[in-house]
Amino acid sequence: MSDTLYVAFPASETLCQRIDAFLAKMRDDPSGNHAADLDGITDPFIDEVLHTYFTGPIEAVNARGTAVNMIMGAMKVIQKAAHGLAGRLMRKASVEEQQALAQHFSSLRLEKDGGVFVGYPLPADLAERANQVFESFANGEGEMAQLVEVMHGITDGAIENYLDKTLGSLKLGAINRGLVSTARATINKASASAVDKGLPAMERSHRKPVVAYYQSLLHRFG
Repeated sequence: MSDTLYVAFPASETLCQRIDAFLAKMRDDPSGNHAADLDGITDPFIDEVLHTYFTGPIEAVNARGTAVNMIMGAMKVIQKAAHGLAGRLMRKASVEEQQALAQHFSSLRLEKDGGVFVGYPLPADLAERANQVFESFANGEGEMAQLVEVMHGITDGAIENYLDKTLGSLKLGAINRGLVSTARATINKASASAVDKGLPAMERSHRKPVVAYYQSLLHRFG
């Protein structure tokens, strides 16, 4: 098994089937137009990424209150921006762009113990830091400033791998580049707000189980 640590979530049956169907068609007919299959990936992909980072930890502790309102508000902003952008761009992807996206989704698709995951690797220094901080919270000794620092690294990685690298497979004109830049700024601001304001506003009793939830997203793959 590789020493590389990934942040990854188990893909739903729907997302797994749609990714695999798109990749299979690209392998069997790489010069064909499979935009409809690609478009079918985007909605569950976005929704499952957002569930993993936002609603998942909230549901893990059945949380309520100010922190939840801040986090859910940020998620709704990201959801609207991401769905709008994906809907505009993915349906128009050229065959060449579809080939690049197939390579990208193939790199995000991971397997472990017979299950399919979607995830990305952490830099070695961030992986070590995340393990240290998460373990300190498990032992009741965690410091919020350190958790915020680690979560910024993890969410920045999510934006890079799920947004930047996905859209980086597309050849964008000036108008779409402007739309992407605006949407990315919106998503980045909302994500940073959820980390900077939402995490510190958590009830103290929720901190340990929420951190345990994020720790459960760390995996190694063969």
